[in-house]
Amino acid sequence: MTTSTGDDRIDQIQQAITKSRRYQTVAPATVRRLARAALVASRGDVPDAVKRTKRGLHEIYGAFLPPSAPNYTALLRHLDAAVEAGDDEAVRSSLSRAMSVHMSTRERLPHLDEFYREIFRHVPRPNTLRDLACGLNPLAVPWMGLSDETVYVASDIDARLMDFVGAALTRLGVAYRTSVVDLLEARLDEPADVTLLLKTLPCLETQQRGSGWEVIDIVNSPIIVVTFPTKSLGQRSKGMFQNYSQSFESQASERSCRIQRLEIGNELIYVIHK
Repeated sequence: MTTSTGDDRIDQIQQAITKSRRYQTVAPATVRRLARAALVASRGDVPDAVKRTKRGLHEIYGAFLPPSAPNYTALLRHLDAAVEAGDDEAVRSSLSRAMSVHMSTRERLPHLDEFYREIFRHVPRPNTLRDLACGLNPLAVPWMGLSDETVYVASDIDARLMDFVGAALTRLGVAYRTSVVDLLEARLDEPADVTLLLKTLPCLETQQRGSGWEVIDIVNSPIIVVTFPTKSLGQRSKGMFQNYSQSFESQASERSCRIQRLEIGNELIYVIHK
């Protein structure tokens, strides 16, 4: 009689997740990390651990996307037509349409001009801009006013989404690098002039308490822009502004960094100068 080892069970969980159309392109490092925690919580019960892993993926990823995977091919065709027509307004309209499929960027769309105008009033235009856990935010490049020489370095846990982001940035003529990265597993020591961490810390803290500031501390950037949602996905405030601001500013006071606070739309913004 043979018994399954912990690694064998994690492999089984990963295989089950890979068969799920919703999560099959999520970074293996993320799946295995959540699977390890789920296996402990389920006391070694693999079917239960699969359910727990899917629940964890929903909290940090699936909840922000529609039930069916976005039709990235159709979105690219729409963008292609706008770019080929040379119509800047049509390009922005196409990009807005694409960004609307991700809840995080959809919430920002009504305030997108003001959002980046205010951020870059406090932040010098970077030669290298890194966007961690980026979602579809790189598609907002036309609103950022970056120079033609700026290199956009974007990463997220979804390979399919990152392929789409890379294809869109190619069509926009933006110099870029994209990668599939789990922030709790990866090295983040590549230098960048400015790093964006938009609505990311709550998801990190859900997975590992204290990990939000750990990421901020190790990111190799003199300036980091961190934001928090002030309303839930269901548009309820739940005291989120007060909770996030008190916790974040308390942690910041223990460090030698300088912070500036802004609020635009449903987003609390901190510009951190290390």
